[in-house]
Amino acid sequence: MKRNELIDWLFDNGEAIIRYRTATELADDKSEYNISSLRTDLMKTPKAHYWMKCLKDKRRLNYIHGSYDYCFENAMGKLIFMGIKAGFNKLEDSSKSYVKWLKESIETESEEFIENPIDFFYENLIASFLSASGFKDIEPVNTFIRERIEMIYDFTKDNNFSIFADKANYKGISSAFDDHPLIDPELYIDGKFKLPWVHDLLAFSAFYNEFPEKIDHIISYILNEKYQKFPEGYGIVMAGVKRYTVLGWNVWLPGYSGFDIDEFHKQNIIPRMILMKPFKVARESKWYKGCLKHLEQFKQKDGTYLFPKEYLKEKNNSYFITGSHMGLGENRRSKDGLALESTFWMLKLLEK
Repeated sequence: MKRNELIDWLFDNGEAIIRYRTATELADDKSEYNISSLRTDLMKTPKAHYWMKCLKDKRRLNYIHGSYDYCFENAMGKLIFMGIKAGFNKLEDSSKSYVKWLKESIETESEEFIENPIDFFYENLIASFLSASGFKDIEPVNTFIRERIEMIYDFTKDNNFSIFADKANYKGISSAFDDHPLIDPELYIDGKFKLPWVHDLLAFSAFYNEFPEKIDHIISYILNEKYQKFPEGYGIVMAGVKRYTVLGWNVWLPGYSGFDIDEFHKQNIIPRMILMKPFKVARESKWYKGCLKHLEQFKQKDGTYLFPKEYLKEKNNSYFITGSHMGLGENRRSKDGLALESTFWMLKLLEK
């Protein structure tokens, strides 16, 4: 089957999520589909009901970031991958509390000097997911992400990869952190972290048309071999006087050095490609093209794709950002369940 035939196959055989995303994202002529009816069908699914429930307003920080389904990052991320974004009334209602949380957090910072980069991490996480969900023009999301892009670009424009400090010059570092390098405190003066986090990719995709050159430069920095040699998780940061904590979430790329990798890294190949795909410099990179070639081995005789199940992980209470919520609502025990999901994701990756 050719591309148009694969699109028809997805729509004719898929369940509500694939049908909606195929019609709204892959189809060349969207007027051929009853989008309103497809949206209704999507919101009636048990998965839509479950993940919207997980997104309910929760004020504590451990409901923002964490591995549980009810954490904001996983619920919002899953809804994005289901195609549920701005324009869906229930999502717009639920998003308001997180916009309010972000506004209050930023205002607190302006009133009190806060130097802990963990606080900034939470703000950035919320702003990034809201941007990717279609709320990029709402304040304070818009201003926050614009400043974030400028901040990262200002650091990465000189291709400086010297990001660690000598631990011997700092007191109070626990032996529990012996295996973790110390990120230079100069990189988070006033708590604002200058290095890119993987969550930033969500925001970059929403703002790419406005900042193509700056974002492409940041992506080039990420694609650089020197960056990819950083420890997975960056290292530790100062979080107060003689207080330190791990602050990870750097943009490591599975398959960068080959595909003899463990299951965890395999489950991250496709989601990392999806996050990097919006950027021209990423699509033209040796890494991205190598991943596409790797995935082509799973092409079937009829033109569909069938990835190993570990490539499309779906696991409750696990991180969205590390590829644990790649399911699209198909019954993987059925004949074509996994093939439908595999083919949809491959067509997304092959999009120009």
